[in-house]
Amino acid sequence: MKPAKTRCGGQWTPARFSSFIKSALRSASNRWQPKYQCKKDARTARNTYTCAGCKKSHPSKSVRVDHIEPVVDTKRGFRTWDEYIERMFVERDGFQLLCMECHDGKSNAERIERKANKSCIIMPVL
Repeated sequence: MKPAKTRCGGQWTPARFSSFIKSALRSASNRWQPKYQCKKDARTARNTYTCAGCKKSHPSKSVRVDHIEPVVDTKRGFRTWDEYIERMFVERDGFQLLCMECHDGKSNAERIERKANKSCIIMPVL
């Protein structure tokens, strides 16, 4: 049985609507000034940044600004949009700069932990 299309004039399912909201919030977070301050703080020379994980120097294209605490808690999962927004738009001390290798390792570990907690997989809709 297909989910009812109750959003966007009957064109979107609740899951599609949730995906749209998450995407819009992620896009807005790219303009969040503390995120840029984190990258600026990790700069050691022109186009060179120090990874908070491995402490090695990397070029700009090889680093990512990472939330120290995941936006969606790996143990409790998604709870509310208010919590999601609060955790996404953290201040400077909630971010760290990681090289792609360290970021991928951290993200994969979080993904594995999240999958181990089945309640994290189901995302409530608005």
